[in-house]
Amino acid sequence: MSPRTPSVTCVILLGVLLASCAPSAAPAATPKEAPRPATPAVAPIDASAKPASPAATPKAAAQDPKYGGTLYISHSVDPRTYDPIQETSLDTFSLVAPSYSGIVQHDPLEPTKVIGDLAEKWEMSPDGLSYTFQLHKDVKWHDGAPFTSEDARFTLEIVRKPPTGVMSPRQEWLRAVDKIEAPEKDTLKMTLRYPSASFVHNLSDGRMLIIPKRIFEARGDMKRDIIGTGPYRFLSFAGGATFSVAKNPNYFIKGRPYLDGITWYIIPDVATRYAAIRTGRVQATPAGAQGLTPSQAEVIMKEMADKVNVYKYLSMNFLAFWMPFGRAPWNDVRLRRAVDLTIDRPNVVRLAMEGVAYVGSFMPPGNWGLPEAELANMPGYRQPKDADIAEAKKLMAEAGYARGIKTSVLTRRAHPIDKAAEILKVQLAQINIDVALSMQEVTTFNELTVKRTFDTLVRPANAAYDDPTAAFGMSFVTGVPLNYSDFSDERLDRWQDEQDRALDPAKRKQIVLDMQRRLHELVPSSILFWYGSQLGVWKQVQDLKPGIGLYSNLKFQNVWLAK
Repeated sequence: MSPRTPSVTCVILLGVLLASCAPSAAPAATPKEAPRPATPAVAPIDASAKPASPAATPKAAAQDPKYGGTLYISHSVDPRTYDPIQETSLDTFSLVAPSYSGIVQHDPLEPTKVIGDLAEKWEMSPDGLSYTFQLHKDVKWHDGAPFTSEDARFTLEIVRKPPTGVMSPRQEWLRAVDKIEAPEKDTLKMTLRYPSASFVHNLSDGRMLIIPKRIFEARGDMKRDIIGTGPYRFLSFAGGATFSVAKNPNYFIKGRPYLDGITWYIIPDVATRYAAIRTGRVQATPAGAQGLTPSQAEVIMKEMADKVNVYKYLSMNFLAFWMPFGRAPWNDVRLRRAVDLTIDRPNVVRLAMEGVAYVGSFMPPGNWGLPEAELANMPGYRQPKDADIAEAKKLMAEAGYARGIKTSVLTRRAHPIDKAAEILKVQLAQINIDVALSMQEVTTFNELTVKRTFDTLVRPANAAYDDPTAAFGMSFVTGVPLNYSDFSDERLDRWQDEQDRALDPAKRKQIVLDMQRRLHELVPSSILFWYGSQLGVWKQVQDLKPGIGLYSNLKFQNVWLAK
């Protein structure tokens, strides 16, 4: 799916649904102190200056980019750690991505196009089995040490074959790789086991970032250090308040970045974040679900169209109800199917997302998702719900739960996850499933999720971008860290390998459709919806747009401020 032409106040990227209710802004509140990671190795510099309210300065037709200024963005929560290898959350990557580089990247201005990052150019062998990347010369880490291809080789080997004690959420994305070599200091060679339809796009995701080998070897991880080669270097972090980066004067792309720096205000409250963008305290909202709510976006489009652009897009994230595949009572497929039948997805979308989300299968609606007509007639998705509820009650009785069961649902105190969990509790009561909600703050929520210390779970996951190797490889392949149901199926694993090898798009799509039907048959989780997101950006902020997915346009190297 490609972006449509932008209108005066709104760019529609990858689909749009609109809502109409409009709450008023709440007064700003001072963020509270919150737990934070240890201080990074780079000595922090205090950045306490407050921004002035931005003026509405539309971009002139032939205006050249200007240097200088600080971009202020709202953010919802402190990062759990700084580790770009082991972390999965946008909460972390929104803050640390500007300090790092990948081998290749999705073009910030043309998100469906792959361009070089550390790689100046690259070549694929005629048989599609090897890629040789010529890297930029004389690249330096933020502490002044030289970057070499060995850093890149080392990083990608950790992702591909993580050492004991290191979690690699994106290991599956390098499933096709057989060997990684650094034959010269500016050359990286990657040899594949088979030609892969997804390889270059997987490598270009905004989380495939390169770290310094020497720091990882000395520390054992990158949880407390931010040392990259990216356009911005770390300045300071005050938990529950601000996170700041400054322009990297030695960035390997000459003339970039344009900004002097970026500061994120950490504002947990939805209404206070909304007030910050309306008053100009910040010039941009966060990406994803922590950006504008649909009704907030509508108000800004109506009342501030001359000052603020609103970008609406399908964010490639989904919210799901996860059921432990191998643990009683959820190891009974009849119980899982009963739950899936009972969920009224359009109602969840209406109440939790103000109608701005997408009912879909295990791939995002559109290119790879199940056909709309097939999905509309599928048990669990069809309307009205009478037949589904009756069938769900029958399955509950067959499984020995005619009188119902009690379960605890782990969820997070964050919009719209907590709201969706509350709706799910009401809906499952229809088949005598008594749900107790365990609402946790983000740190505890993440820890319990990783340790699988939950009965059931309401949690988002993502497809990275619209590609099946990345999507299934994040959440549904046997043994991957973000497979929250601990689901395992030999047939699906085999199909995952087959679709990645399939260079014929029609053949690949048929395999991907069959994989989704298989997941609907086994129900390791129930997809509640795919997120619709709204990004608000003041008009003097130029060339800041949503990427392909949430993680592929977070470095701000091309962003500038019209003055």
